[in-house]
Amino acid sequence: MKFHFILPAILLLGAPTLAEVAKAPNVQVTYEGIDVKYAQAIAQTLSAAREIYIRDFGADMPQTIVCSVTCGDGQPTRLFTDGKDHVTLNVSSPEKLLHPAKSGVFNLYGMCHELGHVAMYRVLKDRDWMSTGAAEGWAHYAGSVVVDRVYAAKGQNLWPDAYDYRQDGMARLKRQLTTTADDQVTLGAEQWLKLEAIISLKGFPKLFAAWQEAGIDASKPDSALLGALIRLDEAKAGDLANWWKFAGKVLVQKTNASGIAASTIAKSKLSGKAMKLAGDDDSADGKSSIAGGGHARIFETLDAGNWYIVAVWIHGGRYGPVRAPDTQFDIALCEPDLKAISTWKKPYAAFPRGDSKWMKFDVAPTRVPKKFAVCLNFRPTATNGVYVSYDSSTQGNSLVGIPGKPGEPFDKGDWMIRVEVDQAK
Repeated sequence: MKFHFILPAILLLGAPTLAEVAKAPNVQVTYEGIDVKYAQAIAQTLSAAREIYIRDFGADMPQTIVCSVTCGDGQPTRLFTDGKDHVTLNVSSPEKLLHPAKSGVFNLYGMCHELGHVAMYRVLKDRDWMSTGAAEGWAHYAGSVVVDRVYAAKGQNLWPDAYDYRQDGMARLKRQLTTTADDQVTLGAEQWLKLEAIISLKGFPKLFAAWQEAGIDASKPDSALLGALIRLDEAKAGDLANWWKFAGKVLVQKTNASGIAASTIAKSKLSGKAMKLAGDDDSADGKSSIAGGGHARIFETLDAGNWYIVAVWIHGGRYGPVRAPDTQFDIALCEPDLKAISTWKKPYAAFPRGDSKWMKFDVAPTRVPKKFAVCLNFRPTATNGVYVSYDSSTQGNSLVGIPGKPGEPFDKGDWMIRVEVDQAK
């Protein structure tokens, strides 16, 4: 069985409530359509799990976890997090909150799983090199560990539909290691479990911080990942290197880099007469935020001379909290097949919240091929991201994808992305 961040929910039979709030230490649950006792159980589960991630893993967890639960006909049963401090649960009926033997879903485990993502993502923000087996395998492993410890703290009666939920923790993971060992998420969980034996639970936050600090190049991540790991404890270099021989094949998903080397020039050596390449009619016909993907637009210079990209214009608007997060997004100069030539980090805070506007982002002057693409990777969540506008008057020049992987044609028009290019004096 695969465990993704889309997981089931929690409820039971009883009088529905609307827009109510249940609280536990450091947790607030807003719920609709479920019995109050299940809302309280969710709050208590998240609170206990948060404390365990802090105490036993040494993780940097949010001061307050905010959870929203919605139950109603037509709702897909899913559970997900924004990776920061929000957990969202949607269920189609109260019966989906019964224990797994009755509902077929692992609600209590799911809460512990999602906070595993939070424990990783709040520190390891740049993880394009990470495979699904690595990300979901981590949350499966960590969530399984935490389920057992929640049981030790809260006992069998934590869930209104009481059951021995230890069977959803490490006991289940160990069964899977013998029955579904070829599943990528299970394989990933196994690698994290093996690493725990070398670095301990409290070594994981330090490792994630080291990987973030290392600035991993997703096109050739292996040596940097292993190097950062070994520098944390050089006395265990041999054990860590042996672990990486197989773990690296499971946890790493390399992206394709361009064969074109990034060639830059000092801004003072440019003509100062930049040309704007724009194919839209300056009127937005829609907007989109793409989870797990990005917005890419293809451009072509007038001739094959030495043209340098100097700025990127994006018609977009930020959604989420009024106060802009410290999140960054990527602007990548790519070949038309999205093989990355160069990447620049830019702040979410540059975008206005609400209505979309044209925003200009200067970049280091970098030589472009005659035909090239600019790809935006926002890594959005349900509660934080940027909408990029599109123009339906043209089509065929835009893709949905992320740097390093071939994109898919965007069928609603073209993204409202423009670039400025200049030549040497």
